[in-house]
Amino acid sequence: MRCTVTTAILKAAVNNNQRPAMPQRKIEFRPATKQEEEAVLAGLNKHTSEAGGVVHDKDKESFSVLVYEAKELIAAVIGKVFWSWLYIDLVWVSENHRKTGLGTKVMTIAEEKAKEMGLTGIYLWTETWQAPDFYPKFGYETFVIFDDFPPGHKRYGYRKYL
Repeated sequence: MRCTVTTAILKAAVNNNQRPAMPQRKIEFRPATKQEEEAVLAGLNKHTSEAGGVVHDKDKESFSVLVYEAKELIAAVIGKVFWSWLYIDLVWVSENHRKTGLGTKVMTIAEEKAKEMGLTGIYLWTETWQAPDFYPKFGYETFVIFDDFPPGHKRYGYRKYL
């Protein structure tokens, strides 16, 4: 019934050179609910699938390299694997253990594990106040730099093909 009514309205509008009346819409600016996010994701996944794209699983594989001293966590690389890439979300070394080679060690182990998994590459983000000079030492290339993100700083995107 709805299609018939819509078709009749469109035909009448075309015959009279008029636009069909638009349904009343409400636009809201607020945080989306979980249900709304799931509805949007379902719509995007449907479109992606129909367009021949690759739908990525929301249950990405967790990836981490954790370093403990006694029972204290002192360094880590934490990320997710999807679409055959490792996204490194967090790289951290405790303040007392910085400049000791521990950051190099966790990054090296992360890369070795990613290679063992047969991944295509690794990518990550860092900011000017973090370690933008650290990653090029391991062969990472800058694929984007955002200026003033946040204001007065830069955000760097790095990647490395394995």
